[in-house]
Amino acid sequence: MKITISGEDTIAVRLAEALMHEHEVSMIVPKNTENPAFDSLNVQTFRGSQTSSKLLKEACIFDADLFVACGNADETNLVACAEAKRMRAKKVVCFLRGQAVQTNENDAAQLATTLGIDRVILPALRLAKEIQKIVMVPGALEADAFVNGKVRLIKRRIEAGSRFDNVLLKEVGVPDGVVLVMIERGDDRLIPSGSTLLLPDDKLTAMGSIGGIERLIRRYMSDTTVGPDPRRAIIVGGGSVGFAIAEALEDHGWKLKIIESDRQRAEDIAGQLKGLVLHGDGTDLSLLREENVGDTPVLIAVTSNDEKNLLVSLLAKKEGVKRILTRADNEANEQLFESVGIDVVRSTTGAAVNAVLRGVLRSEQDFMAEFNHGAVRILRLTVAEHVEPIELAMMKSPVFAIVGAILRDDNVLIPQGKDVVQSGDELLVFCQTDSVEQTREFFNNL
Repeated sequence: MKITISGEDTIAVRLAEALMHEHEVSMIVPKNTENPAFDSLNVQTFRGSQTSSKLLKEACIFDADLFVACGNADETNLVACAEAKRMRAKKVVCFLRGQAVQTNENDAAQLATTLGIDRVILPALRLAKEIQKIVMVPGALEADAFVNGKVRLIKRRIEAGSRFDNVLLKEVGVPDGVVLVMIERGDDRLIPSGSTLLLPDDKLTAMGSIGGIERLIRRYMSDTTVGPDPRRAIIVGGGSVGFAIAEALEDHGWKLKIIESDRQRAEDIAGQLKGLVLHGDGTDLSLLREENVGDTPVLIAVTSNDEKNLLVSLLAKKEGVKRILTRADNEANEQLFESVGIDVVRSTTGAAVNAVLRGVLRSEQDFMAEFNHGAVRILRLTVAEHVEPIELAMMKSPVFAIVGAILRDDNVLIPQGKDVVQSGDELLVFCQTDSVEQTREFFNNL
């Protein structure tokens, strides 16, 4: 695909990095932008205004399969998309990053329809949805769903005292409807086998049916001496992200407290939520203790300031909060926060990039999703017509890749080693991003 991206910050860079290896990517960058990250990209760069018809023509926007406007100014993004569509770009995607132009995804979708824009992406609300999806699954570090919810993915830490504590996988097995696709131990990633010794604190990723994943969590991965977490949380930050998370969790019966530092904002959202909204500083330890943070199962830190989110998270961790989800918009902070013990770290940048990759490109190619800050992916690959039936156990991939589900006609099969792959099957394959091409080649030549 021929893709043009206009923008001046990390979102534009991350999008280009994710797309440039498999697509012909060009970028439109404002003249006054000084970001060394742009110089390291393997893309053609045009300097100037993204709303300039002359520059868009110079960038051959009329020949683009996809135009993405992800600059900081919403109004400029809208004008650029309208102009790109007028100049016959096949598909245009507009980022709305502030609150001036839209209030929710429905309003944004109506605006897109009016202006002829194919899709509008709201990074803040995408981040809220990612966090809400994870927090809804007890103990999850990652959670996702595919094939209209028929296939689930979960990442969870193995707890001391669980059935997976310090045991060989072949001795304990897994419930029906589950495939273990990855173990993370320190900086190492491995595909589990029968001889794999499972250890407390290992991060285990599994794919499976709804029932299979529920059985895995309840019977195999949780400490049976500890009851399930009640649905209670403290949210620090009542901006667009925190408010969206609060609304979604309250719809599912959660009891919440929201701490917001801006008095007017706190008053505005207090009348729209069932939970208690407090005006205060989430980094104030006395306030956190006053609100019994140590007895709260979940803390979600989503202010617009990375340093404040980290401090809140570390204070909560010290007070004994078992599960912490944190926002870190600076790309360098995502893995840094995880390295100091924060359970789940997400960013608006990552959520925005995922929205483009999943929502826009999924229909064009085999990409389904990416995880671990882009280090691993799920591909949807079709078995060629010439392939003879072959047992999964006989398929020895030379790279990190494992089949997590088989789609055959209208059926979804969560496979085991003796299951057979046949021509026409669609495979959901979990693999490392740096071996995507080798993975495609292997499954195309079974």
